[in-house]
Amino acid sequence: MLHPEFLDTDSGPVGRVVTSEEYPATAHEFYFWTAESEAAQRLDIGHIVAAESEDATVVAVLDDPRRYSDLQSFLDDFYAYDGDPSLEALSERVEILVWCARVLDSRHREERKKSRRPVKSGPVYFATRKAIEFALGAEEFSGTPIPLLLHENGNEEDGAPQRTPLYVDADYLLGPEAGHLNITGMSGLSTKTSHALFTISSIFQTARDKKVAALMFNVKGADLLFLDKPVEVSKDEDPDLAERYAKEGYTGLPEEHRMMYEALGLETKPFENLRIFAPLRYGMDSGERVLDLAGIPARKLNTLRNARGEDGCVYPIVWELGDVLPYAGSVFDPSDMDDKFRGFIEELRAQEIRTQSEFQNLMDEIDEYFEESEKQSWNGHHRSTIAKVRNRFKILPSKCGGLLAHGRVEHGDLPSVDGPFEDREVRVVDISQLTGIPQDLIVTSAIERIWDLAENGDLGVDRLIIFVDELNKYAPAGSKTSSLKDTLVDISARGRHLNLVLFGAQQFRSKVDDEVIGNAATSLYGRIGDEELTASSYRSFSQTTREELLQLEKGRLLCRHAHYAVPIFGTFPLPPVLPGAVGQRIFRQEKVDAAASVLSVMRTLMSKPPTPARIRSEIDGVPEERVFEALDAVQAMARSGNVAADPFKNFLWNVKRGAQRRDRRETSSILSGLDRMRD
Repeated sequence: MLHPEFLDTDSGPVGRVVTSEEYPATAHEFYFWTAESEAAQRLDIGHIVAAESEDATVVAVLDDPRRYSDLQSFLDDFYAYDGDPSLEALSERVEILVWCARVLDSRHREERKKSRRPVKSGPVYFATRKAIEFALGAEEFSGTPIPLLLHENGNEEDGAPQRTPLYVDADYLLGPEAGHLNITGMSGLSTKTSHALFTISSIFQTARDKKVAALMFNVKGADLLFLDKPVEVSKDEDPDLAERYAKEGYTGLPEEHRMMYEALGLETKPFENLRIFAPLRYGMDSGERVLDLAGIPARKLNTLRNARGEDGCVYPIVWELGDVLPYAGSVFDPSDMDDKFRGFIEELRAQEIRTQSEFQNLMDEIDEYFEESEKQSWNGHHRSTIAKVRNRFKILPSKCGGLLAHGRVEHGDLPSVDGPFEDREVRVVDISQLTGIPQDLIVTSAIERIWDLAENGDLGVDRLIIFVDELNKYAPAGSKTSSLKDTLVDISARGRHLNLVLFGAQQFRSKVDDEVIGNAATSLYGRIGDEELTASSYRSFSQTTREELLQLEKGRLLCRHAHYAVPIFGTFPLPPVLPGAVGQRIFRQEKVDAAASVLSVMRTLMSKPPTPARIRSEIDGVPEERVFEALDAVQAMARSGNVAADPFKNFLWNVKRGAQRRDRRETSSILSGLDRMRD
């Protein structure tokens, strides 16, 4: 044996290499028949074995099992039993199980030698963990190894199934050598989004040599809205919250998944720095000349993360009219966007019309101009074109679905969705409650502006991961183009040099632009429908592998990586965060009394919040409305980064100030009434 540490001799030989005229051993695959031992009975598709050539130990993945006998045809067996399946055989017919093994790598006697030679006839063993790590190129990684999946072999190690983390090279996942990740799988099988979250958590925990952040778009319900919540809470930490977890029947990760985390060397901890951005709910804009975003509570935003005390990480996305005008081609119907219409849009941009009120003032000036001059055009624009623009702009607020403010938008010190990132920040853009135009506008704008940040070197981190679900919608295959598609193609082609990494997911890989798919150095495949498997994207897989993809269970994926000569099957645990649907039930906005709301907010702002008894005594007799106003003021300060040294003391001060304002208003009202009586 050239490399005995690569062969699991404790399990014994599981088969013997066989060659024939029809199936010779090559440098890339060989065949072996299996023994009748207990270990051999555990062989399965995707397991990894090792055998010997003249000067190397070869490590290979099992594929395409077939059972053979000496029968020439099915008829021979039929005639042997006279067509009666109940007859006993005169003698047991010999059958053998033969496996195809696809070569991952060869370890030569001379370490510098890289040539490959076919295996020779001889015993086949299960590969050890060391052999698997070598065969997957771990010794050649130039970057940090990132655990992506967990491979389970058919042999045992210390009395348990042998498990080996499937690492990928950070330099080929995040750049600069290559980059990007693509995940394909059917919807609803806890595959794409779950694995993206698991992978980002794995990167955050292991890529300590880089500042890394992630931008994600929440497109389904509450999927990504509770990423800062742990999978379980102990009664010692927070008995009230632990009771709420238990009430919803959520007991955390199954023990099997905990063992997987341990085998992968990862912790089950949530993301600590989460920021969620969402537009206003339609109708929540008060029409003010200046909209101060810091004063907008989360319950006015179009997001499911809106309960008091849980909305401290939620921030608004609100645009002025001037932010919408560059995307007019996406907002208005193509039939409206003729040259005259486009020309007037450019006129608005040239005149730096920023708000709807400024637009209305301009329209009033133009009307006055037409009345006084009786001319048919203004600044070269015919009055019929201007009338058309006025008509289309009337429905612009409803088309933008809460994204567009009436007046000027004042951001203050609030974080913005397209600003620089912090290390280990997860930024979620919640567009799940939107459809059509506003959803596309937010995604397009956010990615384009962050691309500009990257080109200017202002990302704030060494690597930014952009996760885009439903990639076939935003970067479809074919000649259809859009500004967002062009940007995504640019990110896939040049992003790794500008520290941008695209994590894309879709149900149909074949319907995504070839350049976006082709530039992904790591690809994962979950369960796939048979109509998708007929596409050319899967022609390099064996027939057996394709059939396996038709029936993969949840949590099992096929991984293709730049360092892997052959795709490998592996599993992954549930992500270490609270599932969105569960989080929504546990932290939903309920009709609770004012004291409970205050306690919930203080828990998020203070390490030692006041007791419920103290809160009730302090607000006793204070109208509920005044309590909530004071609470909103404290949260507004926190969202803008100005957390008071003592948030509860600040809250009480706001309660007192609110009472004083109310007293002044009542006094003023009484005096006004007396004045009217005197008159």
